[in-house]
This record gives sequence, structure tokens and C-alpha cells, in this order.
Amino acid sequence: MATEDLKQEIKFGIMCNGTVFPAWQAIAIENLLSSDQVKCELLIIDDNAPLQKSGKRKLKHLLWYPYNRMSKMRSRSFKQIDLSNQLNAVRSIICQTFKQDKFSQLFMDSDISKIKESDLHFILRFGFGIIRGEILNAAKYGIWSFHHDDEQIYRGGPPCFWEIYKDDKVTAAILQKLTDKFDAGVVLKKGYVKTKYSYAKNRDQIYKESSRWPALLCVDILNGHTEQFHAKSSETSAPVYHAPRNWQLSVFLLKLIYYNLREACRRLFFTDYWNIGVVKAPISAFLGENKPEVEWFPLGSKNRFLADPFCLVDVNNKHKLHIFYETYPFREAKGKLDYVLYDKTFGPEQKLINEPFHLSYPYTIRYNDDHYLIPESWEANKVFMYKATDFPLSWEKSHILIDGFAGIDNTIIEYENTYWLFTADKKDGFRYNLKIFYADDLFTEWIPHPKNPVKTDIRSARSAGTPFLYNGDLYRPSMDYAEKIEGRIIINKVLKLSKTEFEEIPVKIIDPYTDIPFSDKIHTLSDAGEYTIIDVGKEAFIFSSVYFVLEKLILVLKKIKTKIR
Repeated sequence: MATEDLKQEIKFGIMCNGTVFPAWQAIAIENLLSSDQVKCELLIIDDNAPLQKSGKRKLKHLLWYPYNRMSKMRSRSFKQIDLSNQLNAVRSIICQTFKQDKFSQLFMDSDISKIKESDLHFILRFGFGIIRGEILNAAKYGIWSFHHDDEQIYRGGPPCFWEIYKDDKVTAAILQKLTDKFDAGVVLKKGYVKTKYSYAKNRDQIYKESSRWPALLCVDILNGHTEQFHAKSSETSAPVYHAPRNWQLSVFLLKLIYYNLREACRRLFFTDYWNIGVVKAPISAFLGENKPEVEWFPLGSKNRFLADPFCLVDVNNKHKLHIFYETYPFREAKGKLDYVLYDKTFGPEQKLINEPFHLSYPYTIRYNDDHYLIPESWEANKVFMYKATDFPLSWEKSHILIDGFAGIDNTIIEYENTYWLFTADKKDGFRYNLKIFYADDLFTEWIPHPKNPVKTDIRSARSAGTPFLYNGDLYRPSMDYAEKIEGRIIINKVLKLSKTEFEEIPVKIIDPYTDIPFSDKIHTLSDAGEYTIIDVGKEAFIFSSVYFVLEKLILVLKKIKTKIR
């Protein structure tokens, strides 16, 4: 990283219709302006904007117009925000475009020259239509434009609508650098969230997430990571969608009723029932074609479940496994930590740690001959670390790694002389946003990665066990929430991990085990040397156990109590 890169100031422009923006666009601009090294230099105002809004409304789409308007009125993303105070000192130019064909807009050469004089790093397109020509080269890193759909599946619009209509489990968005080819931009950022069965809510969540991306790309520019701006443009043959016809919107509304009833039934009448097991194969074996066999814990009762197992291998006997896990009594509806020794077979269970708040995911670390647990303790709004005072059964709270942070599934590894904490924030898209902290030592200050969230993907963000090295490469297990909550595991290969970069790609899908009582879900892969500890789950009908019913009642009472507060 060059020293001048750290000192440079990023200058950007905004293509817009004025200083009033929909909330999601205003947030994107405010995120950019929050950095001392990023400055808005130019407003490029569309002189044709009022003309573009005029036009005949087609009878076949007549129902769509009031529905879309009502949806926007209910949406947080489309609340109008006036940024005149933040942008009043910014120079502006009014540009009038002309049409090259039925869709494309071209800029006047004189306006392009004025824009180039500002020496911009990039331009955000929050105005104008389909722009082509030399204007695309008016900024160093191009013109950035959002498309709130997966460009490989849905072109056209309306954004985030057809995913609901087709019961697509995920909704995506991209931020792209525009090129002269229609629907063939250079994808700079892409993210996936779980589709919500409300049009306003579905748009809101992906618009909110994508509004962070321009500021995150500025982090790349400031650190000299600019190769993505010169990457190959996206290629897609996806169909072009349009506003739904009257009959399609009618079907859509009926589908919404069905989808929401289906989801309500799942929440009301089913609960997760988990168990743990020991695999007599290393964690890298799950990269192979066939899943290795498992010895399951003899869980005979339905008054609780066992989940989130992690292991410390005995220092004197590699076949002796100290397993720590969450036990969840249904009548308490709160997790606590227990222990079992595995030595060719499961020994008796021992109680370990119980707190007033929920505990789960007891991630294990051996450090300087001491033993530590870093459980999930998001209800306390802290990431705690417990130290063994008399291993393996006596533990005390020794450190707060991160205060004021509701960490989920906290996973720590040492990699290339740095400690890395992979986590999610319960208060910020914990199922689809991956966040990273790093430290030079386990007990020094943990610094948030400048690109947090480093990944937005409901299919492979949240941690699902121990990262591991195999043939010199780093792999990270993650949860796939797309089809169902914690339904399967995705193993990712980490391509870049540094204090300024992160990149990984999915390389292996681990589906649930079949022909066992817990055949609906798989949740955790925990490294145990020559062994692997896993958990699996079943979506159990609540009336199959009085304990399941009791848990639902307790959770409902907790929600009511929270709302009253």
C-alpha cells in the first residue's frame, strides 16, 4: 500500500434531480461524506427529469401504479430526505441529454468536458436513464449504478418484485460500473438477502444493505485495491421483466396471503430439535464427495436439545475429546453450556456454565497452555471469554473481547501472525452480514475490519464452525439460510484475508444427513484433529412433545414482555 494512497482525497459526483433523495440514496451519500477522505465535488443535474416522468399509463398495468405507490409510502427506503445542507456548497451543472435510440441517453460534449474538469474518482448515478457514450469515461473509476435484483436472473424491473412472485428464496442486488453495453456492467459489489413476503419490506432490506457499498468501495480505493474496476463486464442472458399486468398483480396478492400463512404455520407449529455427533474423520474430509459416518450422542429425551459442539483434543491422547456444547432445556427456552468427554464412546454429561442470558456456540481456544471458551452471548451485548481454572469443568469469566457488540457465532483463528474474529451482529442482519475483527494478540484491542460487513450473503455469511487449513488453503464453514434457517453448511475457500481485504468463494455444499431422526438440518463443523464434531437438527411438530409446546409459550411471553418494555 503506497503512502500517497492513504493521504489522497476521493472526489465523487452525483447524477441526480436535485438535493432531495429517497432515504436509501441519502444514506449512501451520507455514508460517503462521513469519511474525512471522501468529498462530493459535483452535482450533475438532469434537466430532462420532469419529461421522463410523463407518459401514458397502460391499461394492462393499471393496478400496478397505485399498488407501487402505496408500497413506497409504507417503505422506509423511499422517504424523501433533503440533503441541501450537506450539498449546498457543492458545485452543480445542469445537463440536457439527447436520445441515441429508443432508450439510450447521450451527453453533450461541452457538458462532458465540464464534468471531466472536476477530476472525479467516480460518479453515483441517482438520476438520468440508460446513459451511454463518452460520459462513461468522465470519472477515473467510472459511473456506479445500482441494480436491485440478481442480474443473472432478473433484468428490467420492478426491483425485488419478481423474486416474491416466483417464491425465489433470495433477493440480490449489485453495484456496477456502467459500460457502453446494455446490461453488461462491471459488477463491483453483490449481495443476497432472504426474500421477505412483503414488497415494501423486501425492497427495504436490500436497499438498506446496498447503500453501504459505495463507501466500502472507497475503502478499496484508499488502500490501493482497484483491480475490480478493471474487471471483465458481466454477461447475462436473463429475461427482461416489466411491471406486472393486472392479472399478475392479482395472482401476486393471493400468493402473498399463501406465503405468509405458510411461514406463520412454520413458526407456530414447528420447532428445532438438535443433537450432536462425532465423526471419525478430520474436518477436511467434508470437502470430499461423500459425508463420513457419525456416532451420535444418545439423546433420548425431548425435554432439551444439544447443539453448537466444539472440542479441545486432550494433549496426552489425541483420541480423547473434550466436547463443549449448548444444551437448551425447552421449559427454560434459554441456552447454557455443558460438557461431555468422548473416549471411544460418550461419557456422562457435566454441567458447565449457566448465565442469566442465553449462551451457545462455545468456541474453544488453547492459548499458551491455557484453555478458553468464547461463547455466543449476544443478549449481554458483549463478547465474553471464559478461562478454565480447573480444566475441563471449572471456568471463570476472564475477559471482554468486544464490549457493546451483540456478537453471534464468534469464531477466532490465528492466521499469518494475526488473530481474526469472524462474527455477526445480532442487531445488523446477523443471518446475512459477515463481520471481521482483528488483533495482534488474543488479549489486545480488537479492531473492526474497515470493510465491515465484509460479506452480505444469506447463503454463506454466518459462521458454522472451525475454519481450517487444507493443502495450504484456508477454508471457512458457513450457514446457508436461503431455503430454511440453518438448513445446510457451505464451505468457503478464503482467497484474501488481510487488514484491508476479504474475499472468499463457496466450494462445497454440505447437505443434512439422511435416514437419521435428525435429517432436516446441519449446523456446525468443529475441528477435533483426527475427528470432527457436528450437530444436526429436525423440524419437530410442536404437539409431538409437551416440552415443545411449553417452549413456544415461553417465547411468546418473552416477546410480549419485550414489547411492553
